[in-house]
Amino acid sequence: MNHKQGIDRHQIQFVCLDDFVARDSFARVIDLLVDNFPLNELGFSHVHLNNQGNEPYHPATLLKLLLYGQRHGIRSARKLVHQCHINLEVKWLLRDLKPAHRTICYFRVHNGDAIKRAHRHFVKQLQNWKLISGEILALDSTKLRGQNSIKNNFNQKKINRHLEYIDHKIEEYLDAIQQIKESSNNKSSEEIENKIENLEERREQYKLLEQAVAESIDGQVSTTDPDSRAVIKHRNIIEVGYNAQTTVDAKHQIIVDVYAGGVNDRSDLATAARRAQDLLQVKHIELLADAGYHNGADIAYCERKGIRTFIPPSKKHHQKEKGYRKSDFLYDAATDTYTCPADQVLRKELTYKKRNSKRSYRVHRYGTAACAACPFRKKCTSAAAGRKIERPAHQANTERNDQRVKKYHNFYRLRQQIVEPVFGIWKRQWHMEYLILKTRPKVETELHLASLTYNLLRVVNLKGLEWLKNRLKSLFLASFRHRALHGTLCRNSKVIRTFISKHSCSLRTAAFAS
Repeated sequence: MNHKQGIDRHQIQFVCLDDFVARDSFARVIDLLVDNFPLNELGFSHVHLNNQGNEPYHPATLLKLLLYGQRHGIRSARKLVHQCHINLEVKWLLRDLKPAHRTICYFRVHNGDAIKRAHRHFVKQLQNWKLISGEILALDSTKLRGQNSIKNNFNQKKINRHLEYIDHKIEEYLDAIQQIKESSNNKSSEEIENKIENLEERREQYKLLEQAVAESIDGQVSTTDPDSRAVIKHRNIIEVGYNAQTTVDAKHQIIVDVYAGGVNDRSDLATAARRAQDLLQVKHIELLADAGYHNGADIAYCERKGIRTFIPPSKKHHQKEKGYRKSDFLYDAATDTYTCPADQVLRKELTYKKRNSKRSYRVHRYGTAACAACPFRKKCTSAAAGRKIERPAHQANTERNDQRVKKYHNFYRLRQQIVEPVFGIWKRQWHMEYLILKTRPKVETELHLASLTYNLLRVVNLKGLEWLKNRLKSLFLASFRHRALHGTLCRNSKVIRTFISKHSCSLRTAAFAS
């Protein structure tokens, strides 16, 4: 009995790359999707060639490579180049082309806006196919580590600590120099003076950083990736990176929109809602989000735009005794007054403006002169002017939101089922715990690539490969007819000729059926 024997490595065989790629391979889905994209209309570079110069790679080739790498957790340009040499699916997808790592990097950096439009284009297609309803959306964020260490992120407190250390070391060195001079050891004195010069240079660098921190909006500066910020990941663990705001449709858990938000979620509710509404072109949306998004001004903005929010209020740390808290003061909308626990009426005294990080809003202040002789004053307030109650102009919107969450608590709990699986796939399967690009526009390019790949994979899992193939082929045939009818079809287009040669049988079938 012998072991199983393989073939002779030096035997010449007549094979084609197509034989090595399974019929249900995700590479075939990517190939079909990118061939269906109107790359020129989306703004990709080098779709049309110049008469002179070296032959560039077609943007479809590099986009296919990035999507394939994203699906399999390969995002580094050098690792993608390695796959071009060893991976048969990549060889088939790129027709055995082997772009350099710089070519891949330049394409990803210079076509960020086009990749964003490609993601939004596919979202609109999914909405036309009734896979996105736009009626119920879930919003959440995830922290992603950026290309900037915590040591290269500075705020005023950290700079003060470094300056105090430098001043302390300089004092020690000056004392040491004084002792050395008394012992007339010139060599040791020169070494310490060089150290003092180095510390003085470091002090100047920290002074420049201090000025940059004072000029920044949020009081922090990152030196490697200037757009990255220190964010709290969980349990007071701080990382320098980005907060990826992700909006997901509830019907089939498909990503509608993604962008890099602020250091926390509090000021991103209105922005995310407006972006999703503009993209889907829907008037009424039920928006689910966690307590981190509870912001009265943003909730009021969403309600004015026809978006009903379901956001639980954040837990409050009460400073007053029970029975004398703000919630114990009853508001009467008819008279626009508050009634305190001592049955005294608080009337509106003045109105002023407050401002959060995004927008300003009006606040009404209520008070009464009866506080001066109130027997419960010590329990209620220690202020010399008596107890004051502030009511923002959007308080009614906030109360309606809180009542909805309390009434439809089971509906709100669907939020986790809708949006959390996206982050699980990104981080556990695709290893997106960190980002590989710097600055906000490039980081958002990464996020749009991940969202486009996720949506494509999601559709395949929902409807199957054949369903998606038929849909994309029908779209291509409709686009082909439209361009031929209006005389905008380029007869020498290599992509079109390649697509027709690969899918000629399916196109004839679709044409006959239509």
